Amino acid sequence: MRQFQFRWIPFIATVLLMAVFLRLGWWQWTKGLEVEHQVALRDERSAVNPLLLGSQLVDAKEVDGMAVMVRGHYDVAQQFFLDNQQYQGRPGVHVMIPLQIDGTQVRVLVNRGWVGWGASRSVLPQVPAPTGLVEIQGRAVVPSQKAPAFVTESVGDTGALRTRIRLDEIQAAQNYPLQPIVIWQASTDGADGLVREWPEVTDKAPMHKGYAAQWFLMAALLLAFFVRSSYRSVNV
Repeated sequence: MRQFQFRWIPFIATVLLMAVFLRLGWWQWTKGLEVEHQVALRDERSAVNPLLLGSQLVDAKEVDGMAVMVRGHYDVAQQFFLDNQQYQGRPGVHVMIPLQIDGTQVRVLVNRGWVGWGASRSVLPQVPAPTGLVEIQGRAVVPSQKAPAFVTESVGDTGALRTRIRLDEIQAAQNYPLQPIVIWQASTDGADGLVREWPEVTDKAPMHKGYAAQWFLMAALLLAFFVRSSYRSVNV
């Protein structure tokens, strides 16, 4: 015969661990709801009108993923290439160039698109940039601060070929205000030969809710383990 035997130490340990698991679960759940709200707000704003960039620096988190528009002149001398970019299995680069926003000293970095390597990596692709006033439409993206995996970064990665985007270093080197985003340029007629097939902006709300479900499940399993282990055989 088995009988429930209450013990204080396992009970206290179970309560404390359950409190931790439930707190983590609730944190992930509320974070998921917050992300959902931000995504819905972003989509609602983008559907009405693209955000026109000007002299005022934007909040990167607030505009991440939004449709934007900007007018200005390309800083042709500062164009560079972002290495280790693939398109349909082909190695290539992204063409990056600062654009001086019309009527201001503020720049914004534009990703003009993908181009493949030629016969050798020792020769950079030739991608002339438009001159004169241009109007760019695209999507605002916050560049990742993580170093690329399995890639050795050189010290002072500031040449024509770079391994990642460092907005702070770009701004410091040129001493001008820089918007804290990159514009993924929208597709045009393709006359420049660049590929602009961008991935969809990731909605991380399901990920956070999935983590929350895992924490809640761990709390439930812990409670079940405590109850089951508290039943012990007794002699009648």
